[in-house]
Amino acid sequence: MNAKDNKTFLTLLEKSQEAFTLGLELYNRPTVKYRVEGFSFYICNAWELLLKSYLIKSADSLEAIFYSTKATKRSQSYSISECIKKVFTDKREPLRRNLEKIVSLRNTSIHFVTEEYEQMYAPLFQACVINYVNKLNDFFHIDITERLDQHFLSLSVNIDSLDSKAIKKKYPTSIAEQILRDQMELNEETIHTESTHFGIPINHNIYITKNKKNADFIVSVAKDSETKAAIINKLQDPKNTHPFSYSEVVNQINKWISRKKINFQVTISHGIRVAFNKSDLDLFIKFYEIKTNIDYAYKHVLGNNNQYTYSQKAINLIEKEIKDNPQRIISILKSEIKKR
Repeated sequence: MNAKDNKTFLTLLEKSQEAFTLGLELYNRPTVKYRVEGFSFYICNAWELLLKSYLIKSADSLEAIFYSTKATKRSQSYSISECIKKVFTDKREPLRRNLEKIVSLRNTSIHFVTEEYEQMYAPLFQACVINYVNKLNDFFHIDITERLDQHFLSLSVNIDSLDSKAIKKKYPTSIAEQILRDQMELNEETIHTESTHFGIPINHNIYITKNKKNADFIVSVAKDSETKAAIINKLQDPKNTHPFSYSEVVNQINKWISRKKINFQVTISHGIRVAFNKSDLDLFIKFYEIKTNIDYAYKHVLGNNNQYTYSQKAINLIEKEIKDNPQRIISILKSEIKKR
């Protein structure tokens, strides 16, 4: 690639990250009413420029993102939909399906979109954000969290549930039916996909604190309070609370190690191992008794067989321990387990 083309390539890559940041900033402003439309526009723009940058890098040529038609005889760049198909060739891939759904929403939002779409698409938006961060690192070894606070990647979402009766009362029949149909299609695909690359559940947790200064907002269990909170025992779907399989935990940890450039090392008989593997995960599970803690693991009983899935909290625990002592954590775990 010549110097001129390389400059264009770097500009595309920088603009991709800028569009991504603008999308997050817009979405996380609670007073903005244009959140869904604005975010879908910017996140699609960020992905389009990212994928075009990847195509240019792979071909070592700016020509990789252009084509000409017989009708116009003009050189045009590929659309985001064409870029998605070129980079993610498996049409069933959850990440590709996530992008295609959001591109479709962007195209729809040009004409009309209602506030209910935020609740419907929030899990897809959150997955799309994390997917972008990971692919930017996979493709170009760029960790965008170095320019953004990691907490900034969590979207501020209105999570009021969708009420079909309220929707039917609020909108004309044709619009209400379209909203409910879109909701049903997204729910079905989320259930069948079972991948955090397609959708990530959004939850708001409320913690009790005695110090009002540490509270984001104040609630009361009193009947006459303006803002009421009920203390309840609620059954939650483990697909939402514990979405990661054993292998996915290993993959998530390795992606984090790569993205954060953690100097993780394990001394073995023939040298140094730098990848986190299943044996390492077994050590964490055993030492921290992860399978006995519902915050970390969920036990699925399938006939005579048991299978566990794991929470983001479990992954966070492992990441913290590795970060604190990346070169000795595995040997420490082995030593401590032997003492028991």
